Amino acid sequence: MRLRHLLLGLALIAPQLLRAQATPYLPIDDVSYNYVDALMSRGLLKGLSVTERPYLVGAVRASVDSAMSADETPIIRGYLKALSISMHRYELTRASDTTNKKLPFRAHATFDVFATAQSSARRELMLADTMNATKPGATGYFVMAGGHMAGAVRVALDNRLNTDPEFNGRKDRKIAGRTEDAYLSGQWKYAQVDFGRVGRSWGPIGFSGLQLGNDAYTYDHLYGRVGTDRFHVTTVLARLENYVLSPGVESSRYFSVHRLGVHRGSFEGGLSEGYLYTGVHRGLEFSLLNPLNVFGLSWRNERTDGNLNFGADAAWRTKNAGTYSADLLLDDIQIDKCDSICHEPSSYGLTLTAEGIPLIGDQRFFASYTRVSNLAYHTPNVAETYASYGVGLGRGYSDYDEMRVGIDFALVPRMPLRLYAAHRRQGEGDYRNPYPLVADYGTTPGILSGNVWTINRIGLSGGATIGRDFQVKGDAGVNQNSTRMHIPGYDLTEFEGRVRVAWTPRWLIKFE
Repeated sequence: MRLRHLLLGLALIAPQLLRAQATPYLPIDDVSYNYVDALMSRGLLKGLSVTERPYLVGAVRASVDSAMSADETPIIRGYLKALSISMHRYELTRASDTTNKKLPFRAHATFDVFATAQSSARRELMLADTMNATKPGATGYFVMAGGHMAGAVRVALDNRLNTDPEFNGRKDRKIAGRTEDAYLSGQWKYAQVDFGRVGRSWGPIGFSGLQLGNDAYTYDHLYGRVGTDRFHVTTVLARLENYVLSPGVESSRYFSVHRLGVHRGSFEGGLSEGYLYTGVHRGLEFSLLNPLNVFGLSWRNERTDGNLNFGADAAWRTKNAGTYSADLLLDDIQIDKCDSICHEPSSYGLTLTAEGIPLIGDQRFFASYTRVSNLAYHTPNVAETYASYGVGLGRGYSDYDEMRVGIDFALVPRMPLRLYAAHRRQGEGDYRNPYPLVADYGTTPGILSGNVWTINRIGLSGGATIGRDFQVKGDAGVNQNSTRMHIPGYDLTEFEGRVRVAWTPRWLIKFE
């Protein structure tokens, strides 16, 4: 009876929560984000969050339309027009619909054909491996929206997956593929609820979030958001793959993360908690499904065992001097009285970024520093590893730091380019490795364990929509390696890059 009354109450208040037409997401790996990043670094698209992605297509469209009315240089106007073209496959409204709040249900389907040429099968080019290849692929897109519901399916046939060491699927087929996006979204004025898979990240521009990132391949989850852009609570709940303890014995794994976000004027920030819990025959626990509960208190007071971490992020947009961001992860916090376990090295992550610092004309300077400690993302219980199919739910690597500086060029029409120099130190620590024994805590490095692989890289990255029918996205440069792959004496300087060229036909199969 209580459940029926709750549903009836929601139905009665739903009309008070309605907002404009629902729209699908702009996938976080789409070439459109090259334009979004370039425009945000120049003070445009202020209606979009610095630290929460992906964006709804409708939010991007509103920001683009607002920026179009400003007096911008030809290069910046070209970026705005190219961004509009690149979003075409995800948009379901027409110019004549802008004043109509009750739009009919619409859907359309399209596809692209692409090829990826790469010098490394590993996606992180700073840690490039030795497997180079050129692989074909194709992607099918289906998007739909009507009233306050939207959804999308994106299926990729991509033979690059057969060589990726981080892809956990089958690699013995002539054609590899996976479902990248598949979700339904309900969107109202003060609430949003999604179910399905789509990439998400809570982190600064140019980085996967430390607590919730998009390095892992997309996984099914429930997403909820309540509030406004100025003040809101968001949550992600997922059932991850089981961990096999022994033949026939599997430990169930669940992931809960929530964030309190604020956005006032030039300031944007958030506080968050992440929790991964596991156990044989363990099910979903309501205290960890509650988006308003404080996981850190349930962890101790209700003895809810699991891998708990805390996060904090902040971003400040100045009028003429760029955007400055910080992201902090605190993992395995010790607040109780203890003996030998207090000697456990700290587990944490940190990111500092500066974007859009003015140089000459439309050119901008950027700089960043990030580090993730040796023991971040795992605990003595191997089933609690903070990962989905072996790739981190936050960052994809631990035990490293990296500094990067460069220039964000706006010289080529409709093609934002970033020239950068990067220095990375990668230790042998890995959240997939066994946790050190208590007796070894005192000698376990907090960061940069074992033989440290050092990489200096000079590279050029960018992406563009060429005309209306082609897209290109890539990153090419030279890596100077010392102790490559943690092998003493293995020093090598070599070109490392990846480029993806796609034909994106204008054809749409429409359903109205």
